[in-house]
This record gives sequence, C-alpha cells and structure tokens, in this order.
Amino acid sequence: MTRTIVTIGNAGCGGGDGSDKFVKEEFPAPNSNQSTSLGSVNVKNATRVGRTDRGFPLDGEQQRKVFAAHGLTWIFYSDGENLIYQTSENGSSWGDPINVTAQPKGFHFSIWYDPASNAVFYVNVDGYSCGFWFRWGTPDSNGRVAWGIKESFVPTDGQFDTNPYVYARGKNDVWVSLTSNGGDDIEVWRNNDSGWTRKLIVPTRLGSFSILLPLSSGIALVYGVGGYRLSNQNVTTTVDGGETWSAPVSTSERYFTQSAVSVANSVYIVGLDESLKLRFSSYTVGDSSFRNERVVATAVYRGAISTNGASELEIVYADNYSIYYQSLSLSTGTWSSQKLLVTSPSPLPIHPSQAPYLITTNCNPLMIPYLIPSNELPVIWLFGDNPFVLMYSAATLPPELHTAL
Repeated sequence: MTRTIVTIGNAGCGGGDGSDKFVKEEFPAPNSNQSTSLGSVNVKNATRVGRTDRGFPLDGEQQRKVFAAHGLTWIFYSDGENLIYQTSENGSSWGDPINVTAQPKGFHFSIWYDPASNAVFYVNVDGYSCGFWFRWGTPDSNGRVAWGIKESFVPTDGQFDTNPYVYARGKNDVWVSLTSNGGDDIEVWRNNDSGWTRKLIVPTRLGSFSILLPLSSGIALVYGVGGYRLSNQNVTTTVDGGETWSAPVSTSERYFTQSAVSVANSVYIVGLDESLKLRFSSYTVGDSSFRNERVVATAVYRGAISTNGASELEIVYADNYSIYYQSLSLSTGTWSSQKLLVTSPSPLPIHPSQAPYLITTNCNPLMIPYLIPSNELPVIWLFGDNPFVLMYSAATLPPELHTAL
C-alpha cells in the first residue's frame, strides 16, 4: 500500500540546511506497530503555513492557538520574534502573517475564541516579569482582528510568570491561569466588572502547566508538571466564580505530556506515560476519582485531544513517521478504529532521538487538533529545524464519525 502526500525536504531535528522544498511522491505506508484503517477517510495534502526561526513557534501542547470563525482557520504562533497569525479559507493557501505583539516563544502565549461574542482573547508573558499582558479583539471575514482594547499589563503576586492559559465567556468574564515564582505556583485570575482578582493559588512543582476549561456549572482547572517529567494530572473545579474550589482529584497514572478538553460537566484528558503509552481518562464534577481510563495507543510520542463541544472527542497522536487519530462517541461510548491522518517519508521531529524523556531545545513540535463546523479534522504540526516549518493538513471524516458543531 502506498500513500501520496506532499513531503518536506528539510528533515530532522538539529539538521537541515534551512531549505524547505516540497515535492509530491509515492512512498510506503508506515511500518510500525500502529495498525491503520483508512476506511473512507479522505486526507488532504499537507500544506505549508509559514516558517519561523528558533524560538519554539507553538510549544505548550496544552495551550490553545487555533480556532475557526467566519469560514476561516486562524493559526497564532511565534515567528521567533513576534506573536503573529495567519488565516486560510480552504487550508491550501494562507494569508500573509499579521503581527500582533512581541513574543519570541510559543509557550509564553495562549488564545481563546468565544463564538457567542465573536471575540478572540490572548494572554502573553515574557518569562521574567511579575504579571501578564492581555487583549481582546473581533475577527472578521477578511482574516483580520480589530483589537478592541490596547494591550494591558496585569500584575500578579509572583514572578517569572510563564505557561499562561486564557478562557473567556464574553468580554466581561475572562479567566487566566499561569505558573509563577519560576514554576513553583499556579495562579488563577478572573476579570469581570470589578477588574482583575486572583481566585486561586496552587503550590506545585517547577515547570508546571495549567488548563482552564468551561463546565456547565462553572470552571475546571487541570494542572500537572510538564516538560517531559512524570506527574499525576489533577483537576479542581469551582461553581461560584472562583470563591471556593473542590478538593483536587488526581489520575491514577503519571503522565509527562498532557492535553484536555471539556464537554458539559466532564473533563477529558490524554497523556503519555513512561512506557510511551497514550492514556485517556475522564472526570465529572462531583466524582471522587477519574474514570474510563484506557490505553489509546502505544509507542507514540505526542498526543492531543479535541472535541466538537457536544457529542464527540477526537484523539490525535504520532509516532516517528505518521499522525493518527481515533474518535469517541460520548453518546454511545463507542471508539472508532485507528485512522491514518498524514505520513511522511522522513522522520517527523515528534521526539528527540535516544532520549524519550527529554525534549531538545531546538526540536519541540506540537500538534494542535480541533474540530470546526464541518466534517474536517485539521491538525497543525512542525517540521524541520532552523527554520521550523509550520504545516497543516486535514482529514474529511465519514459522517458516522463526526457531528458538526
């Protein structure tokens, strides 16, 4: 069996000559322990979005950096100097990069799009200041954001703030979480009519991350330790605007990568364990433990989870050469077979050679799957090194595997 995919000439972490040529060629399907069932899935050719110098263009797989609005796909990333965004109507061609603000590192910013208010929010840090920068704007059908306020700085109670996350229910109810004091604490802040106030501080370990997720009854905070160090994943919730928080509940397994989404009053997490097994688990408000724990795939190096916000989850993951996904119907509890999304004849820089527990500083690719109001599953990832090449592809899902937003 062969597949025809656009491939990239600049391959490998720490290698390459800075070129990024693209050719179309036939090559064998990946020879690994991942079984592939293509079924009626139609895979688009991979297309280049942009390129960037060193500076972790995306990074932080727990953060949001992609959304769909006005018939466009919007991708925010760092070009090694600034936070920029690009848009596309069909995924085949992309608009010119538009500069937003200074930001050389991808893990120092996060975005959130709120469809109800048609507003995009971003939070931005520099890694050493005692606070974060915040802004919101209105995206339009021309692929532009009209920023509604000037970028404003919000001081926090710690220092060396990093790994931010933002969530918003309209312009007057915005939540931000980040790590402070060099990563020793996680702080949660809320902005409403009375201004910014801190709602929670969680003592944790160096290099921690956090994810804020909407619930039907409130807000969930998912947190753990990132950077390829093993840690239980934890969740705590609030139903009164952050005045009180539930006792944290932890996963039974320890992960060293993490990605999470929410639907209704449930949180769903995927992460890699020390055996490179991609594990899935869920938590519902009021539970005393995580449930439905299972191994989704083995011998993979990246994993992320997405949802249409109502009835379906998509889990996307990669081995050396290929990116795969599985679907979970929340109404029936049924998992689909594994599907192949995209593959390449040269190794994807999904993991560092010889050292699965550590990511090299110039090779930290990221996949960011998300569901858009159609039957497509788009995925964004990195290829190459100095420059990094930002790539995009999408699978057209069979109707039985997808329920549109």
